[in-house]
Amino acid sequence: MKTSLIAVAMVIALGGGAQAAGCAMPANGAEMKAEASTHLNSYRSQKGRKALGRNAKLDAAAQAHACWMARTGEFGHLENGTGPKARVKSRGYCTRLVAENIALGQGSGNRVMADWMGSEKHYKNIMLGKIREFGVGVAMMGGKPAWVMVFAKPC
Repeated sequence: MKTSLIAVAMVIALGGGAQAAGCAMPANGAEMKAEASTHLNSYRSQKGRKALGRNAKLDAAAQAHACWMARTGEFGHLENGTGPKARVKSRGYCTRLVAENIALGQGSGNRVMADWMGSEKHYKNIMLGKIREFGVGVAMMGGKPAWVMVFAKPC
């Protein structure tokens, strides 16, 4: 029994299942997040920016917010009045700088990154020079993928 629970916890932590943190993920959610990650660093490289490292605590914060939006049907940066920086810190990540992009409806990591690159405010977050790490989450909200990407500079 213990072994089964550990295996289930590992699948959820790695994003390999269709469920994470009590919310529905796209069946290929892990692949979608990996694709978004690859495109993020490709776009940054094209503009002369350093690649960002993917951080598990930032992944957890992004996934939790995507799940919260999916469960509540609320699409926004505030979660019960709490913004991205506080949510990231609550996951044990020490930071002084946090930015967040959200999107709804894009069926691939490539599409969500292309849409963010075409938006001035989202583009600025992606290209911030001071950030060093990121996390990404995706959950099904009303039958559509809800995306969250969090960018941060560690302490």
